[in-house]
Amino acid sequence: MDKLIIEKTIELKQKSIENLIQKGTLALIVENFYAPELCDSLYNKLRVDKNSEIYTHETIENNKLVLQNYGVNRIGIPFNLTYNTTDEEIINSYYREAQVARERLRKHCYPAFTPIDKLRLNLDEVFVPGATVAHFQNKKMLTGIGRISSESLSYLSELQPHFDALPLKYAAFDKQLAANIYLNTPEEGGELELWNSPDLTPLSQVPKNWRDELPPSIKIKPKKGDLIIFNCRKPHAICAFKGKERITMQVFIGYKDGMPLMLWN
Repeated sequence: MDKLIIEKTIELKQKSIENLIQKGTLALIVENFYAPELCDSLYNKLRVDKNSEIYTHETIENNKLVLQNYGVNRIGIPFNLTYNTTDEEIINSYYREAQVARERLRKHCYPAFTPIDKLRLNLDEVFVPGATVAHFQNKKMLTGIGRISSESLSYLSELQPHFDALPLKYAAFDKQLAANIYLNTPEEGGELELWNSPDLTPLSQVPKNWRDELPPSIKIKPKKGDLIIFNCRKPHAICAFKGKERITMQVFIGYKDGMPLMLWN
């Protein structure tokens, strides 16, 4: 792989974060970030967790935000469920669930750190301005969602690439990254597919046959325990797979010059 596009390391470092933010590195792979035995333990707990629900991605269609189902279930409530509503109860429910979900994940992992807590602490230590939990509405956000994909619906995540960009009314970041920590990977397929095309804005609309219009993609085959951080304002998708569930812990990371990194879901 082109080292200018994909960087692979065994340790999270300041320079690697700077390369993602300032030098256009498409993705950073930190191998064995989370210990295999901890991955197995958390994987076994998440796959039977009764709090699993459909995880949707937001797209813009006819200037309206639409939530799309790509065959992924989640454990933890994403902030994008509040985007289209002025209902205070729906908004408040996100913040109530944020604390519950965070503590539930910590109980699953005790006495070890959760994958997301380890990531946040590492980022705070290596990135000079630091890293913290985001607080877009003067309330602390959720950090860390479990994502569970099964073989039968995995083709949905491959059909249409998507991108992630927080609406500007919450925060105007210079860059938005996504971090995935892989607790279990399928035997065949399940690659992270990335396109090295220009960043999109929160209001960007994409064509229905977007894949056909994009340049050739780059595919990354993650291994159990790997951390991958990538620029999620660029098109990305998950390839269809066969075998065991694909289970990850995911969080978004917002960057603004001179400010601490902000983490949320």
